[in-house]
Amino acid sequence: MNRNNFFFIIFFGAVSFLSAQTNSVQWLDEVRLSDVKLKQFSEGQFTKKMQDSVIDRQEPLLTSLLKFNSPFFFRENGYGMVSSASVRGTGAAQTAVVWNGININSQFTGQTDFNTVNTYVYDEISLRPGGGSVIYGSGAIGGSIHLNNELNFSGNTENRIRAGFGSFDTYQAGWAGKFSTDNTSVNINISGISSENDYKYKGTGNKNQNGDFSNISLNAALGQWLGEKNLLKFYSNYFRGDRGFSGSLQLTSNSKYEDRNAKNLLEWKSFLGNFTSSLKLAWLDEEFKYYENRNSANFSFGKAKTGIIKYDLKYEFSGNKKLELITDYTGINGEGSGITDANRKTTGFSLLWNQRLEKLGYKLSLRQEIGDLYNSPLLFSAGGNYQFSEFYSLRGNFSRNFRIPTFNDLFWQSGGNPDLKPETSLQAEIGNDFRFENFELNFNTYYIDLQNLIRWVPDDSGVWKPVNTANAHNLGMEFFAKWFYDFSKNSRLELNSIYSYTRAIDEATGKQLIYTPYHKVTFSGAYQWKNFEIWYNSLYNGKIYTSSDNKYELPGYFLSDLGVSYRISKVPALKLQFQVQNLFDKNYQNMPSRPMPGRSFKSSLTLKF
Repeated sequence: MNRNNFFFIIFFGAVSFLSAQTNSVQWLDEVRLSDVKLKQFSEGQFTKKMQDSVIDRQEPLLTSLLKFNSPFFFRENGYGMVSSASVRGTGAAQTAVVWNGININSQFTGQTDFNTVNTYVYDEISLRPGGGSVIYGSGAIGGSIHLNNELNFSGNTENRIRAGFGSFDTYQAGWAGKFSTDNTSVNINISGISSENDYKYKGTGNKNQNGDFSNISLNAALGQWLGEKNLLKFYSNYFRGDRGFSGSLQLTSNSKYEDRNAKNLLEWKSFLGNFTSSLKLAWLDEEFKYYENRNSANFSFGKAKTGIIKYDLKYEFSGNKKLELITDYTGINGEGSGITDANRKTTGFSLLWNQRLEKLGYKLSLRQEIGDLYNSPLLFSAGGNYQFSEFYSLRGNFSRNFRIPTFNDLFWQSGGNPDLKPETSLQAEIGNDFRFENFELNFNTYYIDLQNLIRWVPDDSGVWKPVNTANAHNLGMEFFAKWFYDFSKNSRLELNSIYSYTRAIDEATGKQLIYTPYHKVTFSGAYQWKNFEIWYNSLYNGKIYTSSDNKYELPGYFLSDLGVSYRISKVPALKLQFQVQNLFDKNYQNMPSRPMPGRSFKSSLTLKF
């Protein structure tokens, strides 16, 4: 996003302010999300919703939000560069990113770059560690991250304009508008960020070169009641990103990468007595260009178009019992440099049962996919939650999940392997939830048995090809703790902490899988007094191995951020925010020879009306 885009967003928001109308409103206390399965079929699994205040404190890169507020480990090639997540010791392609109920991982790589997801264009961001392939398909092995937009038929109008500036010539701007009546809801979000990203490499005389990046994201959600029993919803997202790929400590780079992604989802929902019917039509466009020399007109590319038809029929029995049948069809056509005949068609059938008794809630679900390129195993999930008392509940879940080979795995001209099998996993977890007035503690333990892991290895002629070579088993534990205290009406203290222990073992060698820390700890605290707020975020990532024999490693590191905000006025709400990142100026890497920034600063001004 250049400065012209920056000022365009500010202007767009100002125009909306001048054109907003005040209408009589009738309150309807009903909010509808497209991804209702996240709440209805997570029995036995822990879910964590990111608080709005937490999202607001971070910059609009999903990596920045989650590395301080989740047990997930992130590998970054530098600030704003390629970023991938490891959840419970699994690989980047074994984590599903779900947009309004639709899995949006790349068809080429099977993963999502978390530095290309702008958090400010979503109304709800949630995490669900653990398997979810029955609901969310390929890749939902280690866990899933959910990006949702909200439709609210409250009759309200709300606008928010945000502008910010930080170190390394970093600019950000965004506008969000919500407009609704009793029957119509419109939600539009625009946000962008750009940076020269020329931070110094600590301990050297060099700086990050060719690391400039800019992106802009537009998200829209529209809902319209058709009578009293039919609801039509439409969701759309467009992302445009341009960035250089910075070099390493040893090698320079002059490359460039361009992203152009569009996602559209139309849903028709009907409420007919005890039946709820949902028909979804989705169309996803994924496109990229890679320039080895950004000053050259030569590039490699990839394009993929995905069409999805999904029908969901639910029947609610008396006594809080629900039976759900889902059928879906997915067709994918792809092309690109080094890719041939990249087409895939898949039909899926799912059966879901959910019941809530007085103290026990449980779910049972099955899914079978029929594909033209691979044989899918029967997927299943069984989970439950028992409320022993007001203060304690016990959770449990057992599931089989999978990941299908990507287009690069199957169709790459110089090494694709059409005979690959899907990666599969059997996994179990047990969770304990404690709640005492203003204190919450969640404790999870898990075990994952991974089979047929896909790795790219050289054959006898030296050509790298993907093959099913490895099995692994991952086990570990996670603690989530939250405590708050209201000293008075205008004074509140809140503390949050997460600890995760991960043992991810290659069964052939008995060694820890690469880029998987044994330990990660996060801590955050926020204190609000009248118009002031101060917060502190910190994390510790333990050491990681960078070679499969565990010979080479990167040391662990400790990071801290400190921020403060002041509410200048209440109506309209105007807030000024300032933050110091990497407070103690630590020198650290989470990828070899890829230094991350030292101490830096950012500021923002937010107007709500």
